[in-house]
Amino acid sequence: MYQKLFKPSLVGGATILITVSSLLSYLLGLARDRIIAVHFGTTSMTDAYNASFLIPDFIFNLFIAGALSAAFLPVFSQYLTKNKEEAYEIANTMLTSAFLAISVLAVIAIIFMGDMVPFLFSGAAEGMQKDITNMTRLMLVGSLFFSVSNTLGNILMGYKHFVSYAISPVLYNLGIILGVIFLQEKFGIYSASIGVLIGSVFHCLIRVIDIFSTEYKFKPRLAFTHPGFIKIIKLMIPKSISLIAWQLNMYVFAIVGIKLIEGGLAAFNFARNIQSFAVSLFGIAFSTAVFPYLTSSISEGNKEKYTENVQKTIQRILFFTIPAAVGIGLLAKPIIEIILSGGAFNENSVNLTATILFFFAISIPFESLSHILSRSFYAFQNTITPTIINILSMGIIASFTFFVAPIYGIKWFSIGFSTGFIFYVAVTVILLKKHLQGFNLKEFLISLSKTLLSSGIMAMTILLSSEMLNFSQNKLNSILNILIGAVAFFAVSLLLKSKEIMEIKTKLFNKRTSANQ
Repeated sequence: MYQKLFKPSLVGGATILITVSSLLSYLLGLARDRIIAVHFGTTSMTDAYNASFLIPDFIFNLFIAGALSAAFLPVFSQYLTKNKEEAYEIANTMLTSAFLAISVLAVIAIIFMGDMVPFLFSGAAEGMQKDITNMTRLMLVGSLFFSVSNTLGNILMGYKHFVSYAISPVLYNLGIILGVIFLQEKFGIYSASIGVLIGSVFHCLIRVIDIFSTEYKFKPRLAFTHPGFIKIIKLMIPKSISLIAWQLNMYVFAIVGIKLIEGGLAAFNFARNIQSFAVSLFGIAFSTAVFPYLTSSISEGNKEKYTENVQKTIQRILFFTIPAAVGIGLLAKPIIEIILSGGAFNENSVNLTATILFFFAISIPFESLSHILSRSFYAFQNTITPTIINILSMGIIASFTFFVAPIYGIKWFSIGFSTGFIFYVAVTVILLKKHLQGFNLKEFLISLSKTLLSSGIMAMTILLSSEMLNFSQNKLNSILNILIGAVAFFAVSLLLKSKEIMEIKTKLFNKRTSANQ
């Protein structure tokens, strides 16, 4: 039964699986945000909730996500093809040490949280500081489950098992939704933090079940002198430094947002979650699915296959994210009204969040590309180059946030964010060119031109239908306008015979043909 449910996937199937699950996860994420928005609005309470993620995320990203996303999989895959016992020893050491490291750090943080929060958030009111302290403690417990879950997830990717990897974020969002729905009357905003803890348990449990479908067997192990483990740690360090820069940026967002305007941090995060919908659905999903195949290609010395996979992924990401950026930018306010408005989320909340989202839309294609470009370096076990570029881009974002936004308004959070990722993509592409043997520039430019043309016609269609429908009057017209824009894009893409839409058409046709035979 396990083998049938959690079987390995080819790159195409993995991409579809992760994309579909990402869509479901982010639809639940939007439902989660709506529930939180309606109950709590853009207030100091939601600011406190968003701020309480900072310390757990810092610890988790620094010691777990950084190591595993960038370093573990290439090394584990290399050993798995040569010596399975050695691969298991590395995996067992990683899993054991990750859990122990997070446990120790979480306990220390929980004990001293009462002193840390007033220091880190000195600009916040005393009541907000208390809420941040208590909610952070809850989320630190959740980090223990995430440490196990993410380590197992990377082991499973080595076996090309994507089902639980894809489903776990869905279960995480479901946990938060259940927490708020059933507990908010008794616990208020704390219900969302309790939901995070519930979701982390769900996130971990599905991967624990999946690991039993593989030949991998866990045994507590601390082989710190193993060459493979040492290699992972060395590769981890640059990525961890990069994540420190990112977390410092999030901290700057928090302290500036809290001081700038009440609910500013909450509005930023609501807009960010909608923006990241497209990024995760296409940028992260496509990049995650192809990453094991990039590492395999390099391990086998097949750079042509590596280049082919990189190019296809870049073209697919741009095909979906450019129109997404155009659509979200043009329809920022109605999108916010559809998803979040109601209850405590009033007109002021809508306008504030929509303004931030409008400028956030610019970043969608660039942040999406950053995931495949960074993984293209990771496949060569090179974490230093993307780390240096990322630190520089984070510096750009922090400068806009800290120096410009306090003078010209919170919209400069998202303007700076977009600028930073444009810089990241530009520099990374220049440095990655030497690894892309056989990159078909003509094919890429044709694909990009067709995507831009289709997106331009979509934009004109949206503007015309907006005038005709007067979409601001009700949510139904807004939804209709979004659908009209999407239909226009795909219709023009079909007329232009864009490679990406023709691939989708071919796959759908083949599936129907097979089903009828």
